[in-house]
Amino acid sequence: MRRIRNTLLLLIAIPLFAVMLFSSAYLFSVHRRMSREMLDHQWREPTQIVSAQSGRVVAELYGSDWRPAVPIRLDTLPPHVANAFIAAEDVRFRKHFGIDLIGIARALFTNLRAGAIQQGGSTINQQLIKARYLNAERTYRRKFFEILLAIALDVRLTKNEILEAYLNDVYLGHHLGKPVLGVDEASRIYFNKRPSQLRVDEAALLAGIIRAPNRDTPEKRPELARARRDAILRTMRTQRWISEEEFGRSVKRPVQLRQGRLPPRPFPFYLAALRAEVVRELGSDLLSAGGLRITAQIDPRMQTEAEEAVRTGLRSLSKRHGWLRRQGEPLQAALLSVDPESGGIRALVGGSNPAAPGFDRTLQMKRQPGSAFKTFAYLAAISSRRYTTATLLLDSPLRVRLEGNDVWEPRNYDEKFRGRVTLREAFEKSLNVPTVRMTQDIGHRRVIRVAQNLGLSNDFPDIPALPLGVGEVNLRELTGAYTVFPTLGKHATPFLLSEVRDRDDNQLYLHAPEVEQVIEPAPAYVMHSLLRGVVRRGTASRLHRYGLSHVAGKTGTTNDYRDAWFVGYAPDLVTTVWVGFDRGSPLRLSSAEAALPIWGTYMKAASRDKTDIAEPEGITERRIDPESGYVWVEGCPGPVLDVFLDGTAPTRRCPRGFWGKIARDVLFESESFDEPAAITFDKFRRWASEIDQERQRTEDRIDKVERWWKRVTGEN
Repeated sequence: MRRIRNTLLLLIAIPLFAVMLFSSAYLFSVHRRMSREMLDHQWREPTQIVSAQSGRVVAELYGSDWRPAVPIRLDTLPPHVANAFIAAEDVRFRKHFGIDLIGIARALFTNLRAGAIQQGGSTINQQLIKARYLNAERTYRRKFFEILLAIALDVRLTKNEILEAYLNDVYLGHHLGKPVLGVDEASRIYFNKRPSQLRVDEAALLAGIIRAPNRDTPEKRPELARARRDAILRTMRTQRWISEEEFGRSVKRPVQLRQGRLPPRPFPFYLAALRAEVVRELGSDLLSAGGLRITAQIDPRMQTEAEEAVRTGLRSLSKRHGWLRRQGEPLQAALLSVDPESGGIRALVGGSNPAAPGFDRTLQMKRQPGSAFKTFAYLAAISSRRYTTATLLLDSPLRVRLEGNDVWEPRNYDEKFRGRVTLREAFEKSLNVPTVRMTQDIGHRRVIRVAQNLGLSNDFPDIPALPLGVGEVNLRELTGAYTVFPTLGKHATPFLLSEVRDRDDNQLYLHAPEVEQVIEPAPAYVMHSLLRGVVRRGTASRLHRYGLSHVAGKTGTTNDYRDAWFVGYAPDLVTTVWVGFDRGSPLRLSSAEAALPIWGTYMKAASRDKTDIAEPEGITERRIDPESGYVWVEGCPGPVLDVFLDGTAPTRRCPRGFWGKIARDVLFESESFDEPAAITFDKFRRWASEIDQERQRTEDRIDKVERWWKRVTGEN
């Protein structure tokens, strides 16, 4: 019997000890963080954002949310501002020792009568602890921690220091989708003035918002807000914090707001993405301690140009194409600009609205890249040494038989066929049909391996439409994949954060750039020459208008005209632009119309290096007849100087004379090609309907396989 009792006691004691140990460790951790931030007043110190390029500070931000407003100091405020908040939330603040025993007793009685936690009896100390270090859950465990920390805070700080921290942190509603924190932000937003300029009635009105900041606001419920204001004013009069005359004058004033705004945070998209990267690498607790020095890869000039290019580009598109304004959602764009040697992100724009930069479309969005993916199919073909830039491909109607006896018929954007075309022409004009033929020949798995080797993490579908960009990617991965061309085979993973140091200059984080040679220089150079041809003669030829004839890149319009991309580079900068709608509404614009102008405007201002990329070893040059793909001789069209991997250059000479002309006209017919700027709604509806039918057939095949598998295995 004694053994059973001892065993039971042990079974009870072990979990109790574990709970106590965990609670003690948690309490110690929070207390240590609180001491570091509050005793040393780190929260008053700015986090400095430094450009790795210039070493200059580009922004000073405060608090865990990186706000631009400098924290207020209590000695700069008139007494009635602080007293209004004390009257509203903790009238015995200057008399208690961190907790209000009278308030706790009242709250305990209310909770016991209700059978649940309905009232907290929290002091200003407790509210500050809860907002900064604990969660908002209503549990006795959290309340216990809160009380202990509130007492410790009161012992170690003066009342004025606690009150000052509270007035900078108190939550006072939302404005334009962002929380309003502190009396400085609230006074600017609601009254368009600094808190040092607040009248008594205005201070009381702000303090009255605390109890229900998203319900009892002056805009939504002015009468209730006024009643709450007057109750606070009566408390202030009772405590003799204002005179009878001030009270009478204040309660007579109407509730009047004057909408203001906060000082803007510079580079909102970049800094929001940078903050997210700091949290991923070092955790969120670090952000609340000020005094950090964060070095980032931002180039302020490039970032400014990027934001302006996106803003003006989207405005121009919406003005020219009326249907873009009738989609029920804003047209979006994203831009990412990367140093190809290191992967450092020089500029980042994550959307169209700088006031709401939280959703970063360069990282958090995955979309089909369309024809921008063809680059990897052509790289796979060149690397196989079975294809060269002069290889002839067949651009004629193609029927691909799928599972279930379905047939897929790919087509080009202009719905024309050109007969025999060189691989260079097919790539520069972004022709779908010869690309599909070529990929079927070299094998889909080869293309997938190349894409994944270049940093694209998606498990791409092994289907005939693979080279047309039907697998989804994120913008950062796609940009990183294109760094292999200006660097001749070296892949650089894009990053923003370089280094983090604390207020004592201790290094907390140092990023090591991830650069790796993933393909040989020679195939990368051949692809570079093809990408240069896209700008010289192909779907991106309008970049000449921007003085960018030295750049290279690839347009990317998805088959359903919902996404428009351009990925391109100069020797010193790789930049990607995406344009579309978040919900996938029809864009109906080609990349040349939607993405290219934004890219061109930005790169014209941002890029500086106009030199060409040096030819590596392993390359052979030949003068080629551009129509036949054969070696040029006198009497043939051209010549065009083309590049090949050693040992793959053509040796057959082009046909000459009268019969040669007939042969070229019949076999090698070639037409000029410009990617259409936009398609009609009828054509989009027809194409979209066919795409939806293909998707439905795919889903039906999957359902059929799943039903068969369940019958075979006996699964329910």
